[in-house]
Amino acid sequence: MAKQKKEPTESRRNPGADAEDRSPATSPRPRRRYRTAALVSVQALLILIVFFQVNYLSCRRHSTWDLTQNRRFTVSDTTKNYLASLGGEVRLVMAFLGTSDLHAEVKGLVSEYDRIGGDAVAAEYLDLSRSRSRLAELKDRYQLQFSGDQIVVFGESGRLKTIHAEELVNRDPNTGRVIEFKGEEVLTAAILEVTEQQQRKIYLISGDRRADELVPIAEQLQPLATAQNARLESLVLEGRDSIPEDADALFFPGNSEDLTEREMALVRDYWESRRGGLVIYLDPTAETPVLHAMLREHGIAPRPDRILSVISIPGVAARKTYDVPVALMPGAGPTRDLPALSTRLLGQTQSIEVLYEDDLLLSENIRPLPLMVAGTGFWGEIDFQAEEISYNPDIDHGQPNPVFTAASVEKGVPGDAGLSQGSSRLVVAGNADLISPQGSSAKVAVDFTMASLNWVMNREELIGISPRRPTFFTLSIRPDKIAFLQSLLIMALPGAALILGGFVWMRRRA
Repeated sequence: MAKQKKEPTESRRNPGADAEDRSPATSPRPRRRYRTAALVSVQALLILIVFFQVNYLSCRRHSTWDLTQNRRFTVSDTTKNYLASLGGEVRLVMAFLGTSDLHAEVKGLVSEYDRIGGDAVAAEYLDLSRSRSRLAELKDRYQLQFSGDQIVVFGESGRLKTIHAEELVNRDPNTGRVIEFKGEEVLTAAILEVTEQQQRKIYLISGDRRADELVPIAEQLQPLATAQNARLESLVLEGRDSIPEDADALFFPGNSEDLTEREMALVRDYWESRRGGLVIYLDPTAETPVLHAMLREHGIAPRPDRILSVISIPGVAARKTYDVPVALMPGAGPTRDLPALSTRLLGQTQSIEVLYEDDLLLSENIRPLPLMVAGTGFWGEIDFQAEEISYNPDIDHGQPNPVFTAASVEKGVPGDAGLSQGSSRLVVAGNADLISPQGSSAKVAVDFTMASLNWVMNREELIGISPRRPTFFTLSIRPDKIAFLQSLLIMALPGAALILGGFVWMRRRA
């Protein structure tokens, strides 16, 4: 049987037609290439856009993180607030040897001031061994002597302050090793010195409080006052005809002796006529009717009670505790720029009635404001000397009303609601040992005290958390413990890793 011959397909009969269909213009392969090239171009363009956006944002809205030990380059809120409020330009010239042991530490701090200060702070870094021409120029223009590592602070008014490197640290006298870095408080004090007209003066009023208690109080406050271009001095009102003219604030640190009528007249004249500042820490155990009368007149009434609570433990007799946990109340006064911090007031504390909604006081432009409130479970007990006590809502002071332990008063000219003509300011606390005479004051209490002093002196830009002093320490280990650590690191840990690796290898082989 003859085989039937297959008819040739159309493609075979017309090979030119297939070639025409596969022309470069219509072939799917070039189309895919064009599409891929377009996608790659778009991706490259997007990458460039993202790259420039990231760089733009990093330049305009960048932020930094201090990852160093003890956060050595983190400046306090006080310094940040002050640098943000600078009206004129301040120049910082750091002239150090590159081999100095403090070079990296100081340069990091100066760089942080330059970053935070923005246009108001300009920093320049010079190497004592290389920048000879620039150093010679500064010597001729300002008559400076660059005999060692130092920072020169230039104010816009032409004033300058030189800080030598050793002023920034405390060293161990035996080994010479740096044990404390106090660069921030020294540098901020220098900037304040070249920008302010004169140093502020705070007088510590000694009113029958023993010298052995006043000295540690002054020793705790003086370094912070110095860091803010202020000076602390003692003052006795007895026998004086007036408050010193250079007084910017009077501080009563828990005086146990009341003021006489003549002394109160001096204080009133200083506060009301001269717009001076008062910070008063009350001694709850003292009888001070003259001082209390002046405070009540301005909407702050110290109460004859003690803030306390009763601790009851099963199987143990209930006991009273006078150590009051308190929280700061951010508002318009000295705690405005302080976060809602908390601390504990040691010793006895009396509660304070604050008439912050009294229409008569407000009409006279007197503005009392609570600053500190006691924690839950504490109340102002009237019969605090009794053996067994409990809260009596009829006579005691407590819930549902808050128990205030500190308050402020701002008094302006009647009718001057905006206080454009100035104001008199005072701060009162119901605890005498807010600054501990034992020298162990809580940092929150110290910050509150400095914020109060700055507020009554109309230095709101310096209200904030005070500078820290990063410290360096070594961990002392006994020789036998060092030998144990060496054996652990050299033999035990590598041996354990080897055994574990052998076990895993044997399991895999099995």
